[in-house]
Amino acid sequence: MSSIIYTLPEGFTTGTDDTLIYFYTNDRPSEKNKVVFTKNMLCLLQNGIKVVHTANGKEIVTNEEVLMLASGSILMSEQTVANKYEAILIFFGNKTLSDFCAKRRLSFNEKSPSKSIFKVPQDSFLKNFCLSLKLLKEQGNSEMNEVKIQEVLNYISTTSPDIFNRFVGQALAGKSDIKIKQVVGLNLHNGLTTEELAFLCDMSVSTFKRHFAALYNMPPQKYFLQQKMDQAKLLLSLQKRPSEIYAELGYENLSAFSNEFKKHFGLSPKQFQTENGPGEKAFGLPEQQFFKDVPATL
Repeated sequence: MSSIIYTLPEGFTTGTDDTLIYFYTNDRPSEKNKVVFTKNMLCLLQNGIKVVHTANGKEIVTNEEVLMLASGSILMSEQTVANKYEAILIFFGNKTLSDFCAKRRLSFNEKSPSKSIFKVPQDSFLKNFCLSLKLLKEQGNSEMNEVKIQEVLNYISTTSPDIFNRFVGQALAGKSDIKIKQVVGLNLHNGLTTEELAFLCDMSVSTFKRHFAALYNMPPQKYFLQQKMDQAKLLLSLQKRPSEIYAELGYENLSAFSNEFKKHFGLSPKQFQTENGPGEKAFGLPEQQFFKDVPATL
């Protein structure tokens, strides 16, 4: 066994992105390499055999399977077939994984499972998925990488939900990010206090504020106000009356909404509508283009 420790995916790239698709090839077998994964990984083996050793045991992976590994330290051996070992490696950090689960409101087992190696069949869809990745590589099109990673996570979570649930539980064991994002996403306009949100996350207020600031780069009060004002601006641009939207935005009365809107933008809701005009532009963009460019909440 080699004394060299490989750190991946850093060993493959100098970038700092949370995701990476890497096409790995080797023409020689290797025996129990020490590997530290700083991100989670999907291994779509194309040619050869992989043997994985963890603290919980050993798994053999062929090109008929997809290996799912949470970040951590493992031993890996590679066996070539016809002097060739080839795999497509998809790396993604816990931020990408927690964002994915939060957007789709996926639950997971918060207790860390005893098994840390997970496999799903590399069926015809996933084989064609690999072909699409190779085609994009040949075209030099890396702009689609993020979309393709979301695609494969969505497919595996849909076709193998139990395995994906356990994998997420392993990857996010002890992580609070996903719970915060789920609670925030479901209560953007429900008028809950920071204390109430912290309670729903099973955290103290101070712990909730600390994690929230790390996730959103601002305190909860500022974030929720910004979201409310952005939504108010959109609804008013669509010529909805202030009296129709204040409750939807979590305000107890029209006066409270109007005062906060004017304090935030320097204009009353009515003044804002007068300046934008009926059905013309939202945020300076044609209505059709605006809806195309509006980002997801999470």
